[in-house]
Amino acid sequence: MGARKLVTVVQSGLADELRDIRDGCGLSLDVVCAKLRWQQSKLSRMENGQQCISDVDLGAVLALYEVYGEERQRLLRLAERQDDPGRWEIMPPNAPAPGTLVRLEKKTTKIINGQPLVVPGLVQTADYARVVINAGYALPEQVEPRVAARMARQSILTKDKPPKADLILDETALRRVVGDSKIMARQLRTILEVAKRPNIRLWIVPLGLGGSAGFDSPFYLMNFDHGNSVVLQENITSGVFLEGKDEIDFFQRLAARLGKLALSPDESAKLVGVGRPLARCRRAALFQRPPTRTRRASFPAPGSPMTIP
Repeated sequence: MGARKLVTVVQSGLADELRDIRDGCGLSLDVVCAKLRWQQSKLSRMENGQQCISDVDLGAVLALYEVYGEERQRLLRLAERQDDPGRWEIMPPNAPAPGTLVRLEKKTTKIINGQPLVVPGLVQTADYARVVINAGYALPEQVEPRVAARMARQSILTKDKPPKADLILDETALRRVVGDSKIMARQLRTILEVAKRPNIRLWIVPLGLGGSAGFDSPFYLMNFDHGNSVVLQENITSGVFLEGKDEIDFFQRLAARLGKLALSPDESAKLVGVGRPLARCRRAALFQRPPTRTRRASFPAPGSPMTIP
């Protein structure tokens, strides 16, 4: 059997959108295929990202679904790019969460999230997230929907068969006071609680070491079945999804380098535990020095695939 063709972010996104539109129209596969005189397997493959969607076929289903105007043109542009790896997505002002990220998180089996400046969104408390979102220049009416969407995303860590996740934080992210001391105390307590889950590992890179490894921007690496991987690099208003082999290898090597510098998961939890009772004071230095390291973190060597035991 030949190697399975990897489905690009754009192709899988277009497939998911078509299925959502059909569901929104209340039409079954049988009905659509009967009207278009297609075999059911054809539409099923299209909706599951198992084949590219031609302009002609896409135009036919969009006409049946009564999708016109700018939305139709947007989907046709996606069809033109479905063989191209990667995607740049601008978050619409009225969107509570990045649509592509939410869609991919539901399918991922492994996550490596590196955050040098703030606590990862998957473990943020609502109060912490609210301060961060406000600082991101969101309009007042956008804040609460975005907080709710971020909390909803966290359900992937507790669902049946959740993804395994490595959360890599620079110590700076824990020392920086977001909101006030009470918000930080609750946030640190939440990190400790989440880190106890069997599918989660916490890695803290001590102060002064992250910069030497190039840990100066966040990254979000998602692995999927059949060997697919995608990296998201996100800023305030947009995100770039990368899926080229060289790009994936680069972030795998970066994660491995950070793992060699980081405290082990047990030591990382101890560091957070030291900071938690001190977070109620308003001083910038919330933590004592990191505990003495007793062993190296068990990340693989740079260049090797990063796996979670």
